[in-house]
Amino acid sequence: MHRENLLPLMNEREKHPFQTTGEPSISAEKAHFRSHLRNLRDSIPDMLRKEKSALIGQKVLSWVKNNPAKTLHLFLSFGTEPDTHPLVSALLDKKFALVVPVIREASLVLTSFERGTPLRPGPFGILEPAVVHPVAPEGVDLFFLPGLGFDRRGGRIGYGRGYYDRLLRNTTAPLIALAFQEQIVDRVPLSETDILVDTILTDKEIIHCDRSRKD
Repeated sequence: MHRENLLPLMNEREKHPFQTTGEPSISAEKAHFRSHLRNLRDSIPDMLRKEKSALIGQKVLSWVKNNPAKTLHLFLSFGTEPDTHPLVSALLDKKFALVVPVIREASLVLTSFERGTPLRPGPFGILEPAVVHPVAPEGVDLFFLPGLGFDRRGGRIGYGRGYYDRLLRNTTAPLIALAFQEQIVDRVPLSETDILVDTILTDKEIIHCDRSRKD
């Protein structure tokens, strides 16, 4: 499913943007978007995905070089997400303190991550540290986030469980999404509780978002 197949859905939304009273319809729309966006990301050939991931990684390293931060959040990629595992070593080599997400009792917890930290599959098969050393979100200077799709306002659609929306509701740290260019769409459906990202780093561009919920 290509991006143009989503355009009728997005054009229809232009007539009734951000209907906060129609939460069930927003939920159904999000589910439809997730399915198409996941299929779109999955359709990227493995070799091309590897090349695109390397380009995103280069942008991450340039970003942290030019934007002072000591403690970074980086997700440990799984499936067809942009591969962040090479970034782990690169950022540790540069002496950044890393924290990664761990799912505990239906919530997302942040834990410190060092070279050699033992990993195990989490609830969804995502690798995570076996032992948690909790770090509060307020202790993180910069968050690099995953997602299924994004728009240029900073709209983000994740996997549907709201982990990051709850965790980062009150954070003031910059939120930086990592995505393939194919994951950028004109509009993603948003609920009032959805977080907005500040910047999106793709394999082709850096998108500075206006974080507006209005058209």
